[in-house]
Amino acid sequence: MFRRTFAEVNLENLAHNYHYLRQSMGEDLFCCPMVKANAYGHGDLAVAKLLESEGASHLGVCLIEEGLWLRSHGVTADILVFRGFDRMGAEKIVQFGLTPVVSSWEHLEYLESEIEETCKVHLKFDTGMNRLGFPMADVEKLHAYFKTSKKMRLKAVLTHFLNGEDAHTMDGHSAQQLKKFDQIFQYFKDLNVYAHALNSGGILSSIYLKSQGKTSPLLNKERWGLRPGLALYGHHAMSVGEYNLKPVMTLKSVINNIRHIKKGETVSYGATWTAERDSVIAVVPIGYADGYHRVLSNRAHCLVMGERAPVVGRICMDYLMLDITALSQKHSLDELKKQDVILFGHDEEGRVLSPSELAHHAHTIAWEVLTSVGERVPRVFKGRPFATLSSLKDQSL
Repeated sequence: MFRRTFAEVNLENLAHNYHYLRQSMGEDLFCCPMVKANAYGHGDLAVAKLLESEGASHLGVCLIEEGLWLRSHGVTADILVFRGFDRMGAEKIVQFGLTPVVSSWEHLEYLESEIEETCKVHLKFDTGMNRLGFPMADVEKLHAYFKTSKKMRLKAVLTHFLNGEDAHTMDGHSAQQLKKFDQIFQYFKDLNVYAHALNSGGILSSIYLKSQGKTSPLLNKERWGLRPGLALYGHHAMSVGEYNLKPVMTLKSVINNIRHIKKGETVSYGATWTAERDSVIAVVPIGYADGYHRVLSNRAHCLVMGERAPVVGRICMDYLMLDITALSQKHSLDELKKQDVILFGHDEEGRVLSPSELAHHAHTIAWEVLTSVGERVPRVFKGRPFATLSSLKDQSL
């Protein structure tokens, strides 16, 4: 690693979050941890291997390509592919034993043309997201189809929340969707299927209600499963409750070099920051090409020796600059050069700079901050070694 910029992924924390969510909801429930988008930026192969070793029997991806990548590297769990597919995609799904999430009659047609024996599928319904899924009007027709099909084996029905963080209320978007989804589920109960709708917001809503001594008839259903995403990686967007989640990724770098500038001088492209005093500027080798967004210029902070140092000047493709004037008055520059710069995550003393804070400054969400960490940033795994990690040749260890 010639550039000391990397994403440290704590597998111990990942295992903790997985078991916390499962135990809070019930170990016997269907659970499909989401590892799409490179496991929300954390490294999909390592995350998938860790989850398999912890007992996960299902994993969720968006793309067929993501599923094929995991299969080709020895992942044996059921891999649910949530995105739609064409005839060629159906061929690969069948060939490599992936589990399709079916959202249209065309999907069923494509699968029928490729299956020689049987294929298990999950059936998606649109209850308000208005993106993917069958309409409720197709319920009876679909039930009749799967009741008589010799090739298709319906394993589950599912839907997708448009605002899972309000699932703890009885009058929000999630409650409206779940009422519709429950009606759908009733049609298919005789086929011995299970259902899944609870994303991280829905799961944490259930945990919150339990902590208040309450239950929701919409969230506590028999054979209703879980699809943890953001919470699996230690973060959430809930406005209520406290949760025993541990951040999994810490984005780190170092001070590349230090510049001494005079009052009135500027920093970086466009001269958007002007020193109001003689200042000490640290150059850090990470930039927007690595996923640290340019919109954070002159807004965000980094942690250095547990203290916040403001990002000053425009973030460059490969670098950003910090004002460490205050820090330089407490510590020698040689000492500061030896310290980690925390872009987000936690330092060795447990002090945290959340990706949600960066998301606030960037007017976006924590999901985007995590998944934006670029391919040229190595993932370094720690905290839960297991044999299969040694085979991850394409990821830095």
